[in-house]
Amino acid sequence: MKIIFWGTPQYSVPTLNAIVNSNHEILSVVTQPDRKRRRGGKLDPSPVKKRSLELKLPTITPENIKNDIEVQEQIKALDADVYIVVAFGQILPKSLLDVPAYGCWNAHASSLPRWRGAAPIQWSILEGDTKTGVCIMAMNEGLDSGPVLLEKELDIGLKDNAIILASRLSTISAELIINTLSIIDGKLNNQTSSIRDLLDLREQDRYGNDIKYARSIKKEDLLIDWHQSSLNIHRRIMAFHPNSYTFYKGKRLKILDSLPITNDIPEIYLKPNMRNKDYKVSNTRPGTIIGIDKDSGIFISTSDYPLLVLKAQLQSKNKAEGMQLIQLLKPNIGDTLLNQ
Repeated sequence: MKIIFWGTPQYSVPTLNAIVNSNHEILSVVTQPDRKRRRGGKLDPSPVKKRSLELKLPTITPENIKNDIEVQEQIKALDADVYIVVAFGQILPKSLLDVPAYGCWNAHASSLPRWRGAAPIQWSILEGDTKTGVCIMAMNEGLDSGPVLLEKELDIGLKDNAIILASRLSTISAELIINTLSIIDGKLNNQTSSIRDLLDLREQDRYGNDIKYARSIKKEDLLIDWHQSSLNIHRRIMAFHPNSYTFYKGKRLKILDSLPITNDIPEIYLKPNMRNKDYKVSNTRPGTIIGIDKDSGIFISTSDYPLLVLKAQLQSKNKAEGMQLIQLLKPNIGDTLLNQ
């Protein structure tokens, strides 16, 4: 089949590669325009554009596809059989959704209808979900509300951060998109019905009570509130990795890895000398350094149990862990990490 591929971040690249290595033809890639992604103001292409150029594929970079009629006409003229969308980052207008004969198919990184929207991976971690997944849905004008063709679940572990989880989900997205194309390809000999009528699609409406929306991440989401529970702070660090931060001695400190030291944490995560202890924190101001372990990191008080900071990056310094972290921060018992 002739395909137009829509995608922008690194998450989309495995699917692009999988389609290129299949028996289908990519007519063009559509991705977001070059953006300032680093300090210094230099414009950088998206990961999908970089890969597309390496593959010598025609590439289109609309600033706003909904309002760019000229680009819409350019895309329509390519006469693709199907559109494949993986984290493109813009909403496709109905004038394009209705064009390909075999539909527009989106790989969404959640178990729909839970976590529709812009940041499903982050919100699934933040809210403590034990499972997530990938759904392949037939796109409509709603926000991730189309019927689902294929889905696959994945467990979320205590130490899975957003980058780790995205890598696993992107592999699943590539696998399911190739399966989707094979299913559609197998139905093409029936010319009497629309492709949707020929497929076994699951409507999301029957799961109405579980609809959740994953809004875009805001700057204020990244600031750690030490008055929350140890587990909730840890989830925030994992969800917004590597950007969650606090302040220490007047400098911004990014927390890159942590461990909530609760009484029911699996022993696999604890060193022998840390097991079988009651770690409940009491009468200590949240955000206070209450322990220092040169081999592990720094113990911080929260509203309940300590949080062990395993890896961090102080403003203008390199990432550090273990003894390097202790030497970098020079912490003292009683020092306080602040919200601002």
